[in-house]
This record gives sequence, structure tokens and C-alpha cells, in this order.
Amino acid sequence: MSRRRRWLGGGIAFVTLAGCQERLTQPGECPALCPGGTPEVIEEILDAIPQFDSTFTGYAERGSAQVLLVSGGTPAPADTNIAVVVFQPRPAEIQFAGAARTYVVDSIRLGVGLIARDTAVKNLRFEVYRLPPTLDTTALTYDGVRAELSVASFLTNIAVPDSALRGPQSVMLRAAEIAPLVLGPADGGRLRIAISVVGDSPTGTRIGQRNSVVPTSFESFVTPDAPTTQPTEIEVVPEFDTYVSRVAPVPTPDLLTVGGVPSSRSLIRFALPRRLRDSASVVRATLELVPSEPIRGLPNDAGTLEVRTLTSDLGAKSPVSPLVLSSRVLPANATTTVEVEIGQLVRLWQGPNGLPSTLELQMSPEAGTFTEAVFGSSRSGTTPRIRFEYLRAFPFERP
Repeated sequence: MSRRRRWLGGGIAFVTLAGCQERLTQPGECPALCPGGTPEVIEEILDAIPQFDSTFTGYAERGSAQVLLVSGGTPAPADTNIAVVVFQPRPAEIQFAGAARTYVVDSIRLGVGLIARDTAVKNLRFEVYRLPPTLDTTALTYDGVRAELSVASFLTNIAVPDSALRGPQSVMLRAAEIAPLVLGPADGGRLRIAISVVGDSPTGTRIGQRNSVVPTSFESFVTPDAPTTQPTEIEVVPEFDTYVSRVAPVPTPDLLTVGGVPSSRSLIRFALPRRLRDSASVVRATLELVPSEPIRGLPNDAGTLEVRTLTSDLGAKSPVSPLVLSSRVLPANATTTVEVEIGQLVRLWQGPNGLPSTLELQMSPEAGTFTEAVFGSSRSGTTPRIRFEYLRAFPFERP
């Protein structure tokens, strides 16, 4: 009897130990603690707050992007741009063999710095014209500059090879070709020129402004008046340059304009629901903008729409977050809905310390591209909106 009890007690202990052994290679069993349900992606559309989207203009002026826009024909509707360049005075004498000496000009090289072009346009060339010394650079207008472009003021063409995408482009002038470039006392030693562009079809280019690495250039190769002559070079750089435009579109107050010169930016405000701000996991967020007119721009040289979020909403001077940037290239003449993925921006709006749910739109390079977009707003056209795809938080069971 005692042997049977000992055997029975040992069996119970073995079963107890077997039931309590640790399973190191198997997943845990926690039905009371695991989330219930099946993950479900929810789609929701959020429109901009009515009357709280707006355009502000004047962030960047002509030449601030170290680029001059030069165009001929219609890269954008009814748009033609002419560059104006004034060089520093070329000295009347140079130091040679220990003395100041006059010189004879043997040849001249004129050049422009090509930043970008429409590669589909062939036989591209810059037309260079001499501008009078009476030119008032403080009151330039397109009509005033255009009136000075004539057969009599024409200097030369600077041909651009079809294979050239960027870089310095120049022409060398010799003998009789340099006669129109003689600088007299009335000029004060300054050469003033206008630059237009033509090709097999209407087009536009971006050329280097005076502060860029490839500005417009003016080099004179001269022979000093000395017993032993030795050719030398005189190079002067631009002291002023800009461009004039036949048209200057003015932003429509009821629409959202991005780009142009002076540059415009737009702010779009959203009221983020609490369910999205506090407890949702945003899988994807897509900003949808509908153009109110075809996007202006230069084919094969598109600008980029940049979308940022604010660190604080102060209107036109609001600081933007430097952490995240969303962008989208805007092809010329596009009319379809522009979609920009902004999931990373929207996630910055979430939580108790989230940033303001406001987006800023701007063009890149600002004041340095032909691209300009006009989108619908909450007041006119199609309202901007964000298409969300998100997961709700799992409802955890209580143990």
C-alpha cells in the first residue's frame, strides 16, 4: 500500500514538472493580451480649410537664383524675355613693360554661360545687340529694350551646338567684325548689350547671372603700343545684368500660384481630425492639386514643386521644417492632377507636440525657372485635398 502511494506521488510530481517546463523555441501564448481583429487600411479624403489657403508673392527677385531667363517665342503663353548686361569699364590703358600704354584691339570674344536649354530645339543661337550709353538701368521695360534691337545695333550670333547642354558658349570677332564694338568717350568704357535667343522653334534658355560661375563674358585681345609688341588680354566682368519680360502674369487672388518672378508661394491649411492626429498609423498621404490652367514652363527643362510643412504658422513669413521635403517635377503644359506623396510631412503633424497642419508650396529653383503653376483653391477651381490611407490603433483586451 505504501509502495503504491509512493509510486502515485512520483507520477503526480512528474506530470506537474512536465506541465511547467519552459518552451524556449515556441511563441508565447497570450490570448488575453494580444490585439483583436484584423488590420484594415482605411481611406479618407481631407479637403483644405475653406478660405484658409492663400498665395504670397515677392520671395525672390530676378537674378537672385544666379540665372537669367532668356526666351524667344512662346515657352510660356505670350512670353518673351531679353537679357540686359552692362560690363565694367574697359581701361583705356594697360600696364606693360613698366609703363601705362594705350593699345590696339586685335580681336574680341563674347560669351554666355548656358545653364539649361530645351534639348529638342535645334540650331539654337543667342543674338547679341549693342545698347546705347543712354540706357537707364533703373527703369528698364521690355518695350524700351525691344525698341533698341535692330539691324543697325546687331553685333553677332553666338551659336550653340545641338549637343551642348550647358557650359560657356562664345564667339570670336576679328578685323571688321570688331568695329561695332569700339568704345568711345560717350560709353565711359562700358559695353552694354542685349541678348535674345532663337532656334528652329520658339524656345527659352537659362544663362548665368553675373554672380554665377558662368556669367556673360567680354574679353579683348590687344597689342600694347610699345617698341616690342606682345599681345595681351583684357577681361572685364558684368557689373549689372537682368532681363525684361514681355508679360508678367499677376497671381489671381482666388487661386494658388507657385513660381514666377518675383516668386510666389502658397500656404494650404488643413484641420486634421483627432482620429488621425492622435491614434492612427498613416500608411500613405497624397496631396492632390488640380491645375486651373496648363502649367507654364519650358519643355525638357521642368521646374520642381517643393512641399514643406511649417514649424509655426505665421502667414507669409512662416518658418518651414528643415527635416522633411516632398517634391514633384512639373512638366510644361500639364493639365492633369498633380499628386505629391507627403506621408513623412503628415506624420510630423501627429501627437501632442505635432507641427501645424499647414503645407507650403514653392518652386525650385525659385525665380530661376520658367515653370509656374496655378492651382485651384478652396475659393475657386478644385479644392486642394489630401488622400489618407491609415490604420486604426488595435483595441487591446484587458487581462
